[in-house]
Amino acid sequence: MSQLSATGTPTDLGFPRRLPSLTGLRWWAALLVFGEHYRAMQLGTDLNAAELSFSDRVFATLFGTGYIGVGCFFILSGFVLTWSARPDDTARAFWQRRFAKIYPIFAVTSVLAALMLIAVGQPPGFDLILLQVFLLQSWVPDQAYSFGLNPVTWSLSAEAFFYLCFPLVIAILIRARTRVLWAVIVGCVLFTAVVPGLAGQAFELRGPTTEVVDTADAGGPFLYWFSYVCPFTRLSEFVAGVAAAVLLRRGQWIGPRLPAALGIVVVGFVVNMYLPGYLQRAAGMFVPFLLLITALARADIKRSWSPMRGRAWQFLGEVSFALYAIQLLILIATGMHLRQWLWQAGVIDSPTAGVSWWLNVGFFFGYLVVCVLAAWFLYRTVERPMMRILGPKRPARPQLTEQPGTEQAGKAFAESNA
Repeated sequence: MSQLSATGTPTDLGFPRRLPSLTGLRWWAALLVFGEHYRAMQLGTDLNAAELSFSDRVFATLFGTGYIGVGCFFILSGFVLTWSARPDDTARAFWQRRFAKIYPIFAVTSVLAALMLIAVGQPPGFDLILLQVFLLQSWVPDQAYSFGLNPVTWSLSAEAFFYLCFPLVIAILIRARTRVLWAVIVGCVLFTAVVPGLAGQAFELRGPTTEVVDTADAGGPFLYWFSYVCPFTRLSEFVAGVAAAVLLRRGQWIGPRLPAALGIVVVGFVVNMYLPGYLQRAAGMFVPFLLLITALARADIKRSWSPMRGRAWQFLGEVSFALYAIQLLILIATGMHLRQWLWQAGVIDSPTAGVSWWLNVGFFFGYLVVCVLAAWFLYRTVERPMMRILGPKRPARPQLTEQPGTEQAGKAFAESNA
C-alpha cells in the first residue's frame, strides 16, 4: 500500500484526516437498519388482522426499505478507508486493524446468538459455525447459512471480502487517471443495476432453500442473494467509494453541494420504494448515497454547514457498528415474548392483540435507547479495548514533509470547490 505516496495523506494535502460528518452518517445508516427490523415486529397490528394498523403502516413507509442502510455502509467503508490510508501502511497492518475492529464484536454477538438458539432447542450445526468463524456465510446462497446465528453479520462477511481486496483496489485506483476513475464509478453503478437482473434470468437455485426473509418481491431466492447478499456483487459499492475518495483528494470530484445532495437522497428514498425489489436493496440508492457521502466530506474539508457534525451524532456514530451488531438480537430475544408479557400485565386484551399507536411509538424509542446503551457497553468493553490489544503497534509517527505536487493538489481542490 506504499503506492499512496503518489498523492500523500489527507493531512499532507492540507485536508483533515478525520471527517466527522461521515461518522454521524454511520448512525443514520444504522438507524435505517434498526427501524427495518423493528417495523417487522408489527406491534401495532393484531396477529389475526388482514391489514396493518395505521402506526405500523407509518413504520413500514419510513423503514420498509431500511436495508438500504447496508449499502450506505459499504460505500462509506470504501471512501473512509481510502481517505484515511497512510503512505507507509502495509497490507498486513491494514488487515490486522480491520480484524481488530470488526471481529471481536462479531465474535461476541455470534456467541450470544448461538446461546439463544441453544436455549430454544435449536443448536447451530458445525457447518454453520465453521462458515461463521471464517466469515464466509454470505457466499452461500441459502439463508440458513447467510443469515445463520446473528443474521445481520452477513454484511461483515462481505466487508471481510472488501478488506481482502482493498490493498489491490487502492493500488490500482490511486494511479488511475481521472477519467478512468469516473469510468470505474459509472461501471460500478451500471453493474449493480444491470448484472443482478441478467443473472436472475440466467440462473436459479436447484434445491429448496431456507427463507428467513421472504424473497418473492426480489425475484426469488437466487436473485435476492445475488443482488443483496453476495459479496462479489456488493464489491461494486465499496470500489465506487474508493474511487470517489481518490477523486475528492485530487480536487476532481464533481458533485452537488450538501443541501442538494440531501434533497437527492430524500427523492431517491421515495423513488426507491417503487423500484423492483432486487433493485431496491442496492442499486436504487447507490448514486444518492455516493453523492451524499462526498458532499458531507467536502463540507468537512471546507468547514461549511453539516447537520451530522454535532457531538451527539459523533457519539452515536462511534457506537453504530456495535448497535448494528446487537440490535436484532435484542429485538428477537424480547419480541417473541413481548405480547404475552403485555397481555399478562393487562396492557392489551389478548396475547395476539396489537398495541395502541402511542405505545408502538414508545416501544420504538424505548428499544432504540436500550439498543444504543447495549451498543455503548460493547463499544467500551469490547470494541475499543480489542482494537488496542489486537491492532498493530504504531511506531512514533515521523515529522511529515511536504511531497512534490502537494501545493498544486491542494490549490486544485480549493479552486474546484470555490
